[in-house]
Amino acid sequence: MAAQAAPTGLNQIPTTDVVPVNQLSLQLQNGNSDVNGSDSVFHRPQPVPQSEYGLPWNIETGLDVAPADPPQDNYRPVMNVKWSPVHEDYYIPAAGIGASQLGVGFTPNYFFVLSKTLNYSAIQYQKFRAHHRNRKLHGIRVHTGILRTSNAWEALVGTDVELNDHFVLYSDWISGASNSVSLGGVLVINQHLSFQASLLRANDEDRLTGALANITYTFDPGSLLSGNSAESPTH
Repeated sequence: MAAQAAPTGLNQIPTTDVVPVNQLSLQLQNGNSDVNGSDSVFHRPQPVPQSEYGLPWNIETGLDVAPADPPQDNYRPVMNVKWSPVHEDYYIPAAGIGASQLGVGFTPNYFFVLSKTLNYSAIQYQKFRAHHRNRKLHGIRVHTGILRTSNAWEALVGTDVELNDHFVLYSDWISGASNSVSLGGVLVINQHLSFQASLLRANDEDRLTGALANITYTFDPGSLLSGNSAESPTH
């Protein structure tokens, strides 16, 4: 089974994005991505609730409830954390470092990623629209990094391309025979809500091997308590 990204990742890989401070992202995704056989996602989707909360100093932390050994229904809590210490500018990419799958029954992963916006100047001119835009809208970006699993270092490569205010193309790849290349996209409904879907092909296969789908909603708990609608700026 391929890796699955958190609400601030692409289809499979993490990015340098973090949830803005004091905001909460909730996501529901299929935990079983296999499209073949009697244990496929069509028979056993294994929905996985995911969450990410924004902390000060460009840190986010998340708590998911996921099967430790898919396709078996052995659900357990699992945590992740990410820090983005370097902000992007015209010449320097953003940087992020973190850990995922932190929980009993899971094998921890550690990652380092870089993200660069290719049309950075154009995105800067849109800053005044930031509070009206879903944080998945970032222009045209490329991502690269490394992932440390239990027994190997694996390369990460990905891109997200904002085609318009309502659709973003996602594609990413993780090296290693047991991992996959993916192609998919995000349908942006408004600044809070989005739907995402992607298809996967394992690196050691010549056919479609997986599919992922999720729904993500981001809000500010403080604004909800005060009765105001939250606004989710781009990062």
